[in-house]
Amino acid sequence: MRSHIILFLLLLLNYYSGAQSASSQKKEINILFVGNSLTYSNNLPELVKELGKDDGVEIRYSSLSFPDYSLEDHWNVGKVQHELDKGDYDFMIAQQGPSALPESQVLLLEYTKKFKQLCDSKKIKLALYMVWPSKARSFDLDNVIYSYTHAADETKSMLCPAGLAWKNAWALDTSLALYGADNFHPGIAGSVLAALTIYKTVTGINNFDFIRYDNISWHTDISKEKLDILKQAAMASLKKQ
Repeated sequence: MRSHIILFLLLLLNYYSGAQSASSQKKEINILFVGNSLTYSNNLPELVKELGKDDGVEIRYSSLSFPDYSLEDHWNVGKVQHELDKGDYDFMIAQQGPSALPESQVLLLEYTKKFKQLCDSKKIKLALYMVWPSKARSFDLDNVIYSYTHAADETKSMLCPAGLAWKNAWALDTSLALYGADNFHPGIAGSVLAALTIYKTVTGINNFDFIRYDNISWHTDISKEKLDILKQAAMASLKKQ
């Protein structure tokens, strides 16, 4: 009888602990996107928000993304600093160009350090959104991956490894169309793959099973089979994080 009472109490404790844990999970995330046309193409922030809607998480965001801007440009203009002062953000998702060349790697690291220090002072998590080179410079993809990974590691920032996810996707299907018409900016599949990596980074989800395919805005552009590849590629790029 006593063992039954103990078992009942343990089950009860586990129930309330689980309920408390579930209720304490963050259901609203506020993000500042900072970048250039690789962020505003296909309205990437909205794609991330849409994933959150399917997952029961409200994504609020603002975006400071301007053509051809680097992190150095953003720092010198000062709009990001002003926005961080007035906003209540959980994450800043930062992106510049491919940054594969040695001098670009130096600048990416230098300004990531500046923004990381600023974010730390405001208790905001900085995450780098790793991009990709143009199709004509596809040989530089590994250098892009290294550049963003190195900057994130050196500054102890988070990493949204979209460029690595693109590489993983092509390893699964070499014909997968991730580029848009200009062979640099992403097509919708490329942006969705980037959104998957960003969403997993900021939420820590275990899988993308929550996506309601028939209700998602881009389901007519990406087949279920291709979506499965994108999900696998995103998960593989983040498996060590």
